[in-house]
Amino acid sequence: MTSIPSRLARLRHIVFDMDGTIYLGNRLFKTTLPHLALLRQLDIGYSFVTNNCSRSRAEYLAHLREMGIEAPAESMVVSTHATIHYLQQHLPHVRRLFTLNSPGADDDLRLAGFEIVDEAPQAVVVGWDRRFTYDRLCRTAWHIKQGLPYLATHPDRICPTNEATVLPDCGAICALLETATGRRPDAVAGKPSPAMLQEVMHRHILAADEVAMIGDRLYTDVRMARDAGVLAVLTLTGEASAVEAASLPAAERPDLIVEDLDELSAQLVAARGN
Repeated sequence: MTSIPSRLARLRHIVFDMDGTIYLGNRLFKTTLPHLALLRQLDIGYSFVTNNCSRSRAEYLAHLREMGIEAPAESMVVSTHATIHYLQQHLPHVRRLFTLNSPGADDDLRLAGFEIVDEAPQAVVVGWDRRFTYDRLCRTAWHIKQGLPYLATHPDRICPTNEATVLPDCGAICALLETATGRRPDAVAGKPSPAMLQEVMHRHILAADEVAMIGDRLYTDVRMARDAGVLAVLTLTGEASAVEAASLPAAERPDLIVEDLDELSAQLVAARGN
């Protein structure tokens, strides 16, 4: 088996989860900007992927810019885009969607040619919106009960936050809808589906052993990395702990666990002899 230093030495691209990995809520980790600067120095590219579809791609790019991170549009992949890809590949006739989603996610769906409707939809898309109403939730359940194709953007149960609260995410909303309707989503498009990583590798002409995925969740970030065959790096700045990682079967554990991006920077420098 190839050693971790050898794998780090081969890296040409790092894919970052966002909330819990490069920032938490509205607070950028102090390790983020120095780490990105090191990657540029080492000529290692990077992209950002997130299951959190509360913002559009454009809104995420603006959010990063406010934190001091300039990123081109093609470097940002949101679970909404994975959902669009699924619809295009598996339900090409569908154009009219009923959504339980954020305005930003609906904007990205419209940009892809879909119509967001309240009546006579052809499919239901459930994402995450902190402002949805009980009436909208009931209406979503009704459309699901009619047997329409039903997609979820991502499976995350909670959204990381630095607020004194718990933020139930898309997975929790889908669990509620399953109790009400007896149906689970027909497909969950975002992480841990490897499609988001495969899109990045295809765009940048990368082999799996040239890519690392770093995130704070075992059941999305690490699982996606393992399924895509890329280096799976768990950072302990978000949801998962080292104890939780160690409790998994060997085939499901991260390849590398770091306290934060500073530790990953040190290991990259050591692996490359810089």
